[in-house]
Amino acid sequence: MIYGLEVLDAKGVQTLGMEDFTIQRLATMTIPASRSGGLGVRGDYILINVDGYDPATCFVTITPKAYSSYPQGAGQAYWGCVPTYKDLGGTQIGIITYGNYYEVDYKGDWIFKWKSEVVESVVEVVRVI
Repeated sequence: MIYGLEVLDAKGVQTLGMEDFTIQRLATMTIPASRSGGLGVRGDYILINVDGYDPATCFVTITPKAYSSYPQGAGQAYWGCVPTYKDLGGTQIGIITYGNYYEVDYKGDWIFKWKSEVVESVVEVVRVI
């Protein structure tokens, strides 16, 4: 039995297979769970510098280690989220662990806020060549 990727053309001839590329893990790190919030707008991130990272040949995966950063079950109002990432150019990526939003107060004014409800997650950077 063969495991992996194979692409066949209309005549059943293999045009792409596992022997055509190599997958290499460049970096892995764990992002801790976080549950907080506040006023204002955030723009910060966790900076990761990965030697060999190039968005043309690499991809980033973020996998939760748990589904909630706090006890699960009946009566729990919120569920955690998974962080996201941003390509910062060069060999750098930024991990974002919050979301910005706004509410309108009783006077009709916007109140800007941020919230972080991320679960513990593993970030992996992989190169395909």
